[in-house]
Amino acid sequence: MTGENAWQRDPALRRALARWLPEQRWFDGTGRPLASVAVLRVHAFHRTAARLGVLAVVATRDVSGADAGRCLLVLGVGAPHAPSPVPPLARTRDGRPVYGALADAELVDALVRRIAAHRPADGARYVAEPPGVALPAAPLTVRPLGAEQSNTSVVLDERYILKIFRRPTEGASPDLVLHRLLRDAGSPHVPQLLGAIEEEGTGATLATLQTFLPDAEDGWSAALDSVRGSLGGGPDPAGGFTGAARRLGGVLADVHGTLAAAHENTPLGDGDCRQLSELFRERLSHAVGAVPQLAAYTDQLHSVFTEFVSLPGGRRPAQLTHGDLHLGQTLRTPRRWLLLDFEGEPQAGHEERIRLHSPMRDVAGMLRSFDYAAHHGLGSPDEDPAGHAAAERWVRCSQDAFLAGYTAVAGPRTPAESRLLRAYVLDKAVYEALYETRHRPSWAWIPLRSLVRGLR
Repeated sequence: MTGENAWQRDPALRRALARWLPEQRWFDGTGRPLASVAVLRVHAFHRTAARLGVLAVVATRDVSGADAGRCLLVLGVGAPHAPSPVPPLARTRDGRPVYGALADAELVDALVRRIAAHRPADGARYVAEPPGVALPAAPLTVRPLGAEQSNTSVVLDERYILKIFRRPTEGASPDLVLHRLLRDAGSPHVPQLLGAIEEEGTGATLATLQTFLPDAEDGWSAALDSVRGSLGGGPDPAGGFTGAARRLGGVLADVHGTLAAAHENTPLGDGDCRQLSELFRERLSHAVGAVPQLAAYTDQLHSVFTEFVSLPGGRRPAQLTHGDLHLGQTLRTPRRWLLLDFEGEPQAGHEERIRLHSPMRDVAGMLRSFDYAAHHGLGSPDEDPAGHAAAERWVRCSQDAFLAGYTAVAGPRTPAESRLLRAYVLDKAVYEALYETRHRPSWAWIPLRSLVRGLR
């Protein structure tokens, strides 16, 4: 079973994948079982007498017949080479096990070395950036990261990080495009890009290789530590986070400025603002059906979602932005902040991810993230009024510092931008209220309470 046709013709393998995929944390399907999996393309990257490593792109359908999306699998065939046993998800017709290969040190090592060697293979381009990446001669140690979102990341030798794009789309991922732009512009605010895997024909981004920073912690964890200090009654209402938030605001403004200079922008005209206003109002109408508490604020929200349209001029152009910015998409080292994962909203299609937006969209995402960091560990407001009062102080101080840092680099906001920022923040809260009501009802009060405050 080494040819692509053999993978496509094997019904037992396809049935096994249909059972296995919904169990994976990175697989974001419809919530219904899969009815079918079709193997579209197979790219072999490692082949020995004992073991085969492949990148497989598959298409899935749920039991209703609806398209459940495409995804990328990293599979091994043969006897796994891993520190602990890897249960097979299927077997080939000649009895060899097929298994998820990202815990197989030998296969991951082979995949990364093919990137570093700049060697294309079997319908995929393995691109070193720049060519000549020097890897240690000894086999690389492999540590899959425990936290999985829509992608899967593996740390190698505590020096490199390989990210597998589980939902590849035709055309380069914005994450790769923006990292290349920022690298070429000399931006110090992103980890160093070392390479990528791209599919021939479709141009889809299958993986990236970057430097790993062992002394960094993600911004979400840093913020939670600060919140705990604030709630513990320390003298600083922001738990020592004010300076860090200000620096983060400056970093985001600098990244926005670099992207604006590196890529052609378009004016954010009245027609664009009207279209954005309609989108906000449509999302609100959709959310009210599932979150009836929103109905009481519909008129006020409609007013906010329309008032930025008619304000005169002074808007910055629409430009490339991060698209899904929150504290979990940042790293804090002892010396600096870095931004990660420029892919945009996980649920958005490729066209939406590459669309130009106002930079206020990223600013709003970070403001909402501060609110979540402060409140998600608390119970309802009635249970702990003192804790909620301390959390509110932390949010206010952190948001104000972040905005001050952003403005110090980007310049003051125009009245139109301030109204647009408010609309983005409230639209984000509406989206969060819908998400929490559907998936984590005990957290729905967080965006709903913030929405009420934002309408005062």
